[in-house]
Amino acid sequence: MWPIFVEQLMRMSLMSVDVFMLTQYSEAAVAAVGLTGHFIFFLIISYSIVSSGGAVLISQNLGAKNERVAQEFSQNSLLLAFVSSIIIGFAFIIGSPALVELFALAPDVEEYATQYAVIAGGLSIGMSLSIMFSTILRAYGYTKSPMVIQAIAGLINLLGNIFAIYPPFDLPQTGVVGVAIATVISQIVSAVMCWYVIKHHDIPCDFKRIFQPDIRKLKKIIAIGLPNGGESLSYNLAQIAIMFFVSQLGTVALAAAAIVQTAARFMFVFSLSLGTGAQVLSSFYVGQKRFYELKSKVHRYWVVGMASSVFVTLLIIANRQWFAEIFSEDNDTQQLITTVLIAALFLESGRSINLIVIAALKGAGDVIFPVRVGILAMWGVGVLFAYLLGIHWAFGLVGIWLAIGLDEWLRGIIMIGRWQGDKWMTKAQYE
Repeated sequence: MWPIFVEQLMRMSLMSVDVFMLTQYSEAAVAAVGLTGHFIFFLIISYSIVSSGGAVLISQNLGAKNERVAQEFSQNSLLLAFVSSIIIGFAFIIGSPALVELFALAPDVEEYATQYAVIAGGLSIGMSLSIMFSTILRAYGYTKSPMVIQAIAGLINLLGNIFAIYPPFDLPQTGVVGVAIATVISQIVSAVMCWYVIKHHDIPCDFKRIFQPDIRKLKKIIAIGLPNGGESLSYNLAQIAIMFFVSQLGTVALAAAAIVQTAARFMFVFSLSLGTGAQVLSSFYVGQKRFYELKSKVHRYWVVGMASSVFVTLLIIANRQWFAEIFSEDNDTQQLITTVLIAALFLESGRSINLIVIAALKGAGDVIFPVRVGILAMWGVGVLFAYLLGIHWAFGLVGIWLAIGLDEWLRGIIMIGRWQGDKWMTKAQYE
């Protein structure tokens, strides 16, 4: 589990490092990248639709000792990852300017947001392949390699940011453009290294066969991946809608939201890692029909995950003034950050449950239920109450954070009830 945690921490840190270093460049740039971060997470979720479908089928077939079938699913998943990255990248290049314009941002914020979205989203093939390669490595038990690779990618991103914001040797300062390019390069390097490790360990994956698709297997990956990623897709679309409300509160609120979200990634990264591990374990155990042993393990996982999120959140709250001063020199922004961080305790404790239990349900093949509940709760509670509390009743950014927390807790309670039942045990997908 720890290698997965470190890998997720490194992957999550890419955006956090970008936001942190841009605080030394421009508050408008921080607000822009914070907003665009939701577009990038949308992109990650889109790629995860393929990787999650592949992960379930690869792991369940390995658990059932169907190694040849697992290899075929790996190869078809890689083809889908490659094709989807081309299509989505093109969509980002064409559509980002118009999408950013909808938020009616200040001119400098809009310019930075468009630059980051076009570059980081349009050239995201490295990210797509890196996510899929890492999924294959974890399915075959090589959890340490993706961890090391993401650490190297994080270092490359950091060095690229330094050249972009603090250029040595009298090089020009490239700002947001340079930061976005650094992110792209780091993920391309990550993908290349992952592929090398796959070949080094002789994991069965024939490159020549990647472009010889099995239509039936492709359909099965998509059939699981679409609803599997549907819950995450709905969540991110809801977050983009909520960020529209935040943008109506001004640049200070946008910057504060971006900074608190940066802190939040460290609050929930351990739970996210437990969720990733729970999904792999769930798929493998379901393949072996070890249902009740799995049920007990996942119960312990979400309890530990919630405790870790609460601990880290309390630690940041205790040092919230120091944290705010690191990320912003503006007094209004600092004050808003310290207030919203307190509200984050309610949100993060609920989010930790969903990150783990929903991932376990997906691994077991129970992918439709979380999507149905997610769409209803995210939009009927999260988005609706974000508008009511944040805009209509004028509680501002704090009200929006509490609304998101209401959504997380409602879904968390429902998902625990689903896991404690037995319906998910009938949803296995292995051949």
